[in-house]
Amino acid sequence: KAYLESILLNLITNAIKYANPDRLPVISITTQKSNDTTQLVFSDNGRGFDIGKVKDKIFGLNQKFHDNSDSNGIGLYLVYNHIIDMGGTVEVKSEIDKGTTFTITFRN
Repeated sequence: KAYLESILLNLITNAIKYANPDRLPVISITTQKSNDTTQLVFSDNGRGFDIGKVKDKIFGLNQKFHDNSDSNGIGLYLVYNHIIDMGGTVEVKSEIDKGTTFTITFRN
């Protein structure tokens, strides 16, 4: 329960922190369930990032992809480690100025 709370808190905080200043932020949190997995899909319409450039660094400790002064590079590191500790996986899709989607998959 604490890990899931931390995951959601970090993703929501990032979505707000990295919102596109030219539009109102939209955050979508949905779930999908199939026979052997449950997915949590978290999307935002924020600033996004170039996935090709940062692909291997997304979940690294102290990694920053924007110049926000309050960015510390720990949030996505925690998200990833909590997901892995719970036996899950995470996929990320992002486009600059379009937003980011995290698809977290857990085994039932």
